[in-house]
Parts: sequence; C-alpha cells; structure tokens
Amino acid sequence: MELKKRKDQWTKEDDERLAEIVLHNVQNGKTQLEAFEMAAIELGRTKQACGFRWNKTLRGQYSQSLLAVRNQPQQSMRSHLKLALTSFDELTEAYQTLEMKHRELQNEHDKLVKWLQQGYSLMKD
Repeated sequence: MELKKRKDQWTKEDDERLAEIVLHNVQNGKTQLEAFEMAAIELGRTKQACGFRWNKTLRGQYSQSLLAVRNQPQQSMRSHLKLALTSFDELTEAYQTLEMKHRELQNEHDKLVKWLQQGYSLMKD
C-alpha cells in the first residue's frame, strides 16, 4: 500500500525557512504575526497555516533560539534609541537655525515693504 503525500505537506526546507523568518523578525523587533505574513508570501501558504505550523510543531524545537533572539533586540533597541535621540537633537538644532533665518528674512521683508510704501507715498505727492 502506497502512502499518499498531501499536496500541502510541509517539507524540512519549508520548516527551516519559516523558522528563519520568525527568528529574524523577532530579533529585529517585529512580531511573529508579521513573520507569518512574510513567510506566507514566500512559502505560498496562508499566514494562518504558517502560524499554526510554528506554534504546533516548530516553536518547541526553536525555543532556545527564540529566547536568545528575544534578548538581543534590547541592545539593538538601545542603539536605535540613541540614534533617534541624536537625530532628534540634530533636527531640533536645524529647526532653530531655520527659525532664526526666517525671522531675519521676515524683518528684511518688512523693511522693504515699508521702504516701498514710503517711495510710493512720495511719488504720489
């Protein structure tokens, strides 16, 4: 008797790729749901199927790896936070510089308008 292989049966390669995607996403601060969406596209399955396969079959096999990558984002988050704060400081400084230049130009504009109004008044008289 020959065993029938399901059309949608998961291969070892499918399992490994699903695990890679999930671990990579978690390590980069994304959710498992986002990983399932990505895996679904790449593996030609639904995100529900990917989530079910991960939770039912693979999660136990990759529990140590999952724990390890969950601890790594904190370092990454700190560096991202530092970068964001530095960028914010730079943007604040640039904004303040632009604001000062704007005020200077506004003052010059006001002076020119007054000068033109005076010239127009003199020409009228």
